[in-house]
Amino acid sequence: MRTRNTTLPVTSALTGVGLGGAALGIATVCLATAFYVQNHAFSVFTTYLSDIGDTQGWPQVTFNTGMLIIAPIRYLFLILLILRLRDLGAGKLFGLLTFGIGTLVVIGSIGMSAIPYSLHPALHKSSAMLYFFGVVILQTVIGAQELKRRLPLLLPVTSLAVVAIYLVFAFLFASIGKIEGITRSTPVIWEWLAFVSLMFWLISHSAVLGRKAAH
Repeated sequence: MRTRNTTLPVTSALTGVGLGGAALGIATVCLATAFYVQNHAFSVFTTYLSDIGDTQGWPQVTFNTGMLIIAPIRYLFLILLILRLRDLGAGKLFGLLTFGIGTLVVIGSIGMSAIPYSLHPALHKSSAMLYFFGVVILQTVIGAQELKRRLPLLLPVTSLAVVAIYLVFAFLFASIGKIEGITRSTPVIWEWLAFVSLMFWLISHSAVLGRKAAH
């Protein structure tokens, strides 16, 4: 068992980093969208988040800068999450696996933000696939561990909800032009749902695992 002196700083840091990251993520998307709608038609059914990040001017600057700042914050949160779950009994293999997958997810996230679709479509899409499919695997591993540790049901439910939504989006996005009926607009709403589900996951895990006793 880890000592009280180890557990308390981790829980406090996890809460602060998680809630701070969620606040920054929501603020980035809201502010970038506010800039975008001043000169462009907007709908969660037709406008990708990456469309906002690929729009010259303040939408692009705000969105991509915010996403690039958030990437290392989410990486730090993942490290703290691994430490917290280790405190609650997760094994070393879980920690190594989660850390490795999380590294790939962060690389994909940075690639999407740093390389707009208009600059290099293939690289942007490859980064997006690495990110979204990476998140599916990462959240599956985390959700399974939370179920195994019998943590509050909110945690595995939100983890697996992210998996389901991201998987649907990634499949639809990869199928554009390959399956009849799946157009460029088909996956758009699922990308917005993916963002919302991830923010809710971040907030719920910060709140629950930020307590000393998570069981």
